[in-house]
Amino acid sequence: MAASIFDGHHAQAAETENSAALEEIIVTAQKRAGSVQDTPFSVSATSQEQIRNSGASDIADFARNVAGLTIADLGPGQSQMAIRGISSGQVIRDQPGVKEQVGVYLDESPISIALFTPDLELFDLERIEVLRGPQGTLFGAGSEAGTVRYITVQPKLGILEGIADASVELPKGGSVGASGRLAVNLPMGDTAAARIVIYEHHLPGFIDAI
Repeated sequence: MAASIFDGHHAQAAETENSAALEEIIVTAQKRAGSVQDTPFSVSATSQEQIRNSGASDIADFARNVAGLTIADLGPGQSQMAIRGISSGQVIRDQPGVKEQVGVYLDESPISIALFTPDLELFDLERIEVLRGPQGTLFGAGSEAGTVRYITVQPKLGILEGIADASVELPKGGSVGASGRLAVNLPMGDTAAARIVIYEHHLPGFIDAI
């Protein structure tokens, strides 16, 4: 009986250790890789698998599952981001002097200017990080409310792989819609690799929006 109890405790301890290892999430919110539990501010890190399971097709859908992040979809390339209720406010196209309050980054490159936030495809991403609160020290003056970071999957050495998906939309009226996405990792010798991502989405309906 004693041996049986000992084995049960050992198995439980091993299961606890495995659970702890699985729950650790690595982020680069401080410009270096580290556990999200050790990051000294509020961070949400959503993996590609979690995005796919949630059914989010764009950043507006994604924001519904992230606390403190709000997206106002104003049309293609005109998403208005707010973190904890703070944003640049409603501005007019080409209005000078307006500074964004939420920084948006593709890896290490800023891609937002006030009202103009590119509508990136949520495909072949390592994760999306949402950093809540002022991030001016690490990400500059355009991140007073917070920062949203798209972290892409990096090329992998010595591995040939690819992923793809496709969908068809059949409305009751109007033209048929369809989308297709493809990502391919190409090894180029022992010290180099390339990763290519292509996609196309044709919206269904009465009006062609290409």
